[in-house]
Amino acid sequence: MRALDVAALALLAGLASAQTLAPAAATRLDFRESPVVDLFYLSRALAADATAEVPPALAGAAKAAHELNGALGGSFLAWGPVAGLLPGCESASDVTRAFAGVPETFEVRPGTSVKLREHALALAGAMEAAEPTYLAEIWPAHRKEVAGARARLAEGFEPKEAACIAFHLERLGMKDPGLAIPVYLTVRAPFPGAVTHRGVGGRGVCFVSVRDAEGSQLFETVLHEATHALDVALPGASVLEDLRGRLEKAGLGPRDPVLRDLPHTLMFVQAAESIRRTVDPEHEDYGDVSDYYERAGPLAEAVRGLWRDHLEGKLTREEALDALVEAAVPPK
Repeated sequence: MRALDVAALALLAGLASAQTLAPAAATRLDFRESPVVDLFYLSRALAADATAEVPPALAGAAKAAHELNGALGGSFLAWGPVAGLLPGCESASDVTRAFAGVPETFEVRPGTSVKLREHALALAGAMEAAEPTYLAEIWPAHRKEVAGARARLAEGFEPKEAACIAFHLERLGMKDPGLAIPVYLTVRAPFPGAVTHRGVGGRGVCFVSVRDAEGSQLFETVLHEATHALDVALPGASVLEDLRGRLEKAGLGPRDPVLRDLPHTLMFVQAAESIRRTVDPEHEDYGDVSDYYERAGPLAEAVRGLWRDHLEGKLTREEALDALVEAAVPPK
């Protein structure tokens, strides 16, 4: 073998060794703003609020959003095939090009399909018509509002972000996937104000409205949505998946609401605890501030009590999960 070949192989071996030894980048949040994403969620928020004063220029977009929402059955989660295409769009014409690729039809429930592409393109076209007025008259104020939220995150959350995410991952039994999770900040959005959808490639993309997220509530909301993105990225490898498996083993079917609601409530509880324990010791649970815990009923209180006991070392993870399943599916 020539000396040059030996040297090249030695160099490649050294690079491979360095790559093996180098730690993977830690998961972080990639905060973004986009006028067209803000316009999309504003149109949907206006469509969802019967008392809203709709600017004339946005009336067409609000109407198209209302019609698409109705076609999707009124579920904010059903918007995924459309909203998941927004990353990378900088203008309404980009949205039109992206939405041209959605499936022609979409099954919203067994036996019921909608003309998804037709509705999506109608919304994109209405956004194109609204965009000049929106950019001139609405976006400047919205951009300032988003910038204010971004400044709060930069001052209050980001200095502790790495520690917060590391604690959060460890407590949820997740191995750090080394993601940069996109988090789009908008001014308004329909209920529940924040959502995570699968984007291109199946990765989670988060959308968070900032208008009603005061103080550390914004931090918890962002972390909660990031948890959904992590859940998507780590199938079968977390406390959440362990809990789902236990619930299925206890007899819950795929359509049982507890199968979704119990792990989701655990997300709320852990996100609040992660913020309180690593970012702001005075933080109040979003579940309390928004009355989510009260609306979720006794099961939410069981999750809070049992999971906090686990975090404080009074229960092992296994004991806490066993008790959660017993609370949700009492033995017969």
